[in-house]
This record gives sequence, structure tokens and C-alpha cells, in this order.
Amino acid sequence: MPQSFLHSARRLAACLSLSLLGLTWAAPTPLPVLAWPAPDSLPISALLRPAPVPLQRPPFRLKTPAQPGNWTAWVIAAPRERPAQIAERYGVTLSALRVVQSGGERAPSGLPLPGGQVVRVPLPPPIVVVRRPASIKTVTLRYGDTLSALMLRSNLSERELISANLDLGSLDKLSVGTRLNIPTRETGLLLRIKPGQSAAELIHLYRASPLSVARANAITLPTELRVGDELLLPGIYADSRRDELLARRERAAQQAREAVVLAQYQAFEAWKTARLMERQRRYEAYQAWLNSPERLALVAKYQRQAQYDTWLAQQAAEASARQAEYQSFVAQQNVEDAARTQTIKGQMLDLAANDPRPQMQAAVLAEQSAPDLRLVWPLDHPRLTSRFGEEDIEFHVEQFHGGLDMVEPMGTPIHAAQDGEVTKSGDGAYGTNVYTVDAALGLTIIYGHLSATAVEVGQQVKQGDLIGYVGCTGECTGPHLHFELRLGGTPVDPLAFLP
Repeated sequence: MPQSFLHSARRLAACLSLSLLGLTWAAPTPLPVLAWPAPDSLPISALLRPAPVPLQRPPFRLKTPAQPGNWTAWVIAAPRERPAQIAERYGVTLSALRVVQSGGERAPSGLPLPGGQVVRVPLPPPIVVVRRPASIKTVTLRYGDTLSALMLRSNLSERELISANLDLGSLDKLSVGTRLNIPTRETGLLLRIKPGQSAAELIHLYRASPLSVARANAITLPTELRVGDELLLPGIYADSRRDELLARRERAAQQAREAVVLAQYQAFEAWKTARLMERQRRYEAYQAWLNSPERLALVAKYQRQAQYDTWLAQQAAEASARQAEYQSFVAQQNVEDAARTQTIKGQMLDLAANDPRPQMQAAVLAEQSAPDLRLVWPLDHPRLTSRFGEEDIEFHVEQFHGGLDMVEPMGTPIHAAQDGEVTKSGDGAYGTNVYTVDAALGLTIIYGHLSATAVEVGQQVKQGDLIGYVGCTGECTGPHLHFELRLGGTPVDPLAFLP
């Protein structure tokens, strides 16, 4: 190790020891400031024209003094120098300058000044430099910040955070805008040197290591720090302050719990008193109401209500008997309607048998050998415009009409008349069509002239499922459904299998 380094280290240790023992040490030269107070008694010949001195920005904090006082610069103008040049040089407005004359002061006119003219320039108060450790940064709390989150982000314990912020009044009630000191390297006790104190006394009082203090505060001697500067004592922690804040938190929590319990008890007592008063009021009102005209009228009303309920029960029994009689009548009518339907279907078969057209003869043979089919109507109560084989329009004369045309408004839902597999869904012989096939029965059902389909090829549909919507695609004269049945490929009359 070089001898010069050892010699310097010994001198530093000796200086620190002398400072801790209270021996006098020469104070360092203070930093320059931007302005200075100039007493009115100062001779004009002693005034200089000061130039602004740039301030360095070490790890210091700047603040203005509590009572700045009267700060003024007296300037001797050069020949032909304008007041605006002086104002610009000192960073003030032209109206702030005052030209000194024998009779007093006046505002400058803006014209060039004669050489030697005295001008008073009011200056802002100087900036006082306050020194603090470079490893301490300041954080301003924002909305939603908590001490626990801040400690987690800064990797600090509660003890370390409290020791760096002795003015912290609570661990829980922190307002937005609160400024906290955050150690970024060494942690310890952060103190502000007060009047009557010195850094050496504080180091000796808290028994801190002088070398650790010198490294943490970037100083050579304790006398470099003055009143108002901040001093970091590494490894020293404000445990008593932490215990005080924790005790304050516990007291506040206990008071809050006691306040909640007291409020609950008071609410319970108020509720119990109100309940007793309400029960007493109701009992007294009930005693007064027992023989009141209102009660007697209510008793008579209840008697009339009982009589009315008895009458309603009799009416319900009679209505039930009438309903049973009606259901029996409906069942008989259904039997008669079924018989008439079979008779009509027989007559239709007879008429079709007498029709010489080969399509009608083929339909009759297919219907006679058809299995027992129980179809449902694809539309609810439709209006039939063209029946099976009917030659009602010229197109049906040219082309045999092999189904039923059912008229309904555009977009009316169409439902499956029978189970089956969709074999076609889209454009076809009847505009937009849907074909369903029941292979076991040899049955094919065609739904024609649809505006849109709701099924896809290969899909299995059940009786009543949505097939599509009424439309007017293909050859048609208006919105309707062409409903066609084919048994073994032969068109048959759908009315022979619909209920």
C-alpha cells in the first residue's frame, strides 16, 4: 500500500477524533450566492458590477430563507449604456430599475444613461444551499400509495423507513403530497442539524462510527456540515420512535374498536327501547280497538267474506261439473270428427280413383298401400289456395300440381311435418327448397318456395323442428309454402295424412 495513502488516512482519522473531542477546526469556504445585501451607507466607489455566478448542483437541496430581507445591487452605468441592458443582465424588468439622483430616485426613461450614473437594481432573495446525503431521495405520495407498498418497492423495513423520516406522525394516515425520505444505500438515522447542535456532537451523542458517517454523508470532517444540513448516521435506528408510532397505531385501533362496540351497544339500546315503546303502543291500541266500531264492522265483514267463500266453492263445484260435461262432449265430437275425416278421405280417394290422369291413379295406389302416417301441419291454420292435382291456374294445367299450396305472410316459420334426414337445402325445382327423407317409410317431404332455410344437408330433424321461412322464390305468384309428399317417389295427396 502506498505510504501517501496511509499518511492521508491517518490524518483523516486524527481530524475526526479532534472534532469529536470538541476541538476547533477551520470552517470551509461557503458556496457563492446570486445576490447579497448592500447597505445604503456603502460608498459608491466601492461598488462593483457583479456578474451572475453559476451555482453547482451537488447532492444538496435548495431552499429560500424564511425572512429574505432587502436585497439590492447598486450598478454604475457605462457611458451610453441603456437601462434595458442593465435589466437584462440582472434578470429583472425595466420597470424595477431606479435611477439615483440628488433629489431621490426615478424610473428610467429607456434612453442611454450618462457614464457613472448609479442605478439601483432590486434582486430576489438568495438561494440558500442545504446539504443532504446523496443516497437519500425524496418520494411524494400519490393517491393509493401505502407505507407497505412503498417499503416493498424500496426494499426497506418499517424500522429503516421510520428512522429516515422522524417527522412521520402516523403509520396509517398519510395524505396525498406527503414527502418521504428513501435511503437508496446506507440506512440509518437521518437528522437535521438544529441551532445549538453540531455534526460532531450528534455523532458522539448517538455513538456512531465516524468513518461510516463520513462515507455515508460524503464529508471529510464533521465541521463541513452546518445548521440546517441533514446528517445520516448509518446503523443507528429510531427504535423508540418506531415503538411510539406502533403504540399510537395500537391505541388508534383500540379506540376504533371501542368506538364500534360502543356504537353497536348504543344502537342496540336504542332499538330495544324503541321496540318496547312500539309494543306498548300496539298493546294499548289493541285494547282500545277490541270494542271499537271498526272491529265490529270488521267482524261483520269477515262473516260476509265467509259466506261469499262458501258461495264461490259452490260455484267452483258447479263449474267443475260443467267442465267435465264439456270435456265429454268434446271427446264425442272428436270421435265424430275423426269418423267424418275418414269418410271425407274415403270420398277423396274415390274421386281421385275416378280421375283419369296417371298421376292421380299413381297417387291413389300409393295412398292405399301407404303405412300409417301421423303428420302435423307445417304451418298453423294456413289458408289452402291450391290442392293436390287441382288445375286452378294455367301453370297447374300445364304441370301436374303434386302438393298443397298454403298461404301465409312472408317470413312465417315452417316446421317439420315428420322426422327425417335433410337431403337438400337450397335452390331447386321450387325456388329455395328443403327435402327431408324417412328411409324406413320411403317418405320424402318437400318444402318449396322458402325465403330462407334453417337446416343443413345431413341434419336429422324431428317432427316440429324449424325447417325455414315462408317466401316466394322460384315460380310463384305470392308468399306461400308448396308442401309435397312422395311415397316411394310417387306424389300423394298430403290431406290424406294430415289431421
